[in-house]
Amino acid sequence: MADVQTYSILLGHRVLGSLVFEGQGSDETLLLTLDHTPFGLEDGTFKATTQTLDETTYYLGESRGSETRDIAITRKADVVKSVTITPQSEMTELSEPGRVPAGVLTPTEFLAALQDAGTCPSSLAVYDGRRVAQITAISSKLDGDLLTCDLSYRVVMGPGYMSPFHFKSFGMQLAYKGRNLDSIVMNGGGFEVSLIH
Repeated sequence: MADVQTYSILLGHRVLGSLVFEGQGSDETLLLTLDHTPFGLEDGTFKATTQTLDETTYYLGESRGSETRDIAITRKADVVKSVTITPQSEMTELSEPGRVPAGVLTPTEFLAALQDAGTCPSSLAVYDGRRVAQITAISSKLDGDLLTCDLSYRVVMGPGYMSPFHFKSFGMQLAYKGRNLDSIVMNGGGFEVSLIH
């Protein structure tokens, strides 16, 4: 059976949209919909799928809205073999497969890893075709059946997020209720974005 999880996306206390994640075996699909951003400027969708067949993993991320961008990544075992980005103007130095370190996760695999962990995850690296970010556990706190994990989220290779700001470092907090991922909070540059289950 597919495991479907739905999260509300908030900026501060304002609901911006939703994220629906579906994982089934070696296939994962993520659909992020923003439909209540300020003045509608960032409204749009981001759909990402990851499929693994034998030892080859295929990732496709499709952004539609204020910008249109498609990113396809092929990975053999834990080594990135090919990256295709449309339009090509969106490519970075990290869009060259040979520059990407082994062992990185696609964005959908990263979310699946957080969901499946059931506890504070150890170090993870995520690659979206344009940059590599390192996620490292800092501390954890258990209160009854609520486990809170404080992590650092840092872009270690490639450009930061959100041009022209290029944010490279975020605080990240995960909350697990009874081993189930309940919320993700990221803050940096004066912003706080939450995913609430």
